[in-house]
Amino acid sequence: MLRFHLERQKAFDKNLQAQDFVFIYQMGKVGSSSIEASLIKSQIPSWHLHTFDDNEEFQIYKNKKDVACFFDWPTRMAYKMTLAHRRRLLQRRNELKIITLVRDPIATVTSRLFQDLHLHFIAAKKNLSLHGDIQSTLTHIENAFETLMRWDYFTHWFEREIQRHFNVDVLAHVNDPNQTHWHIKQGGREILLMKCEAINTSVETLQDFLQRPDFSLHPSNEATNKWYSALYREFKEKYPFERLFHLYQAPLYQTLYSEEEINGFKQKWTAR
Repeated sequence: MLRFHLERQKAFDKNLQAQDFVFIYQMGKVGSSSIEASLIKSQIPSWHLHTFDDNEEFQIYKNKKDVACFFDWPTRMAYKMTLAHRRRLLQRRNELKIITLVRDPIATVTSRLFQDLHLHFIAAKKNLSLHGDIQSTLTHIENAFETLMRWDYFTHWFEREIQRHFNVDVLAHVNDPNQTHWHIKQGGREILLMKCEAINTSVETLQDFLQRPDFSLHPSNEATNKWYSALYREFKEKYPFERLFHLYQAPLYQTLYSEEEINGFKQKWTAR
């Protein structure tokens, strides 16, 4: 078993060191699954990651005891050691291509909450809301959304990840929020920053960045295919999203989105 693990790690290290390797490095729920699937289909070596520090759930949620129920401690420690090893390999590269994305923050945090519903069902079972009617369940989810999720995890992701580990202040390179993407080059790091909302019209942008004119984009990870889609729709119809409008004032979103785009987001979440 140990020999198999070491051989697999060695093969993955080789993947990270490939000349045409691409690092998909972004916060969760910003639309990167389509890009990952498309890179795989194009046989471009890649790796998809949200954070080098730990399993992302431990950083996003405050109910860490419930989160820990879904992670074996030795496996988690081994994972953290693996992350540190892979980070060093990538940092030592003379050149590294990174694809990263940003998305409407309300869409980001709402999608993330529902992806991680299982983390909040332990408490829901204890307070019996999980066994009540749909409204009891929605009330529990709403409370978890507002009290257990660290929304600032998303608003400070670029500083905590790309700037800290690869010494590139992404936002410093953005001058025009009306753009759909930015191609950043600094210190051997070549970064493509994209708006999730424009992914479906960004095939040529990706082709240029990857230097692969044959690259095509394949849709993936549609929310309508998730087991929680009906509950998700119900939540979005009833929750007062105006409570989250302060997220649009964060420097991240003020820098990357125009006033017109932000007003459009607000209108969408108000008129449901």
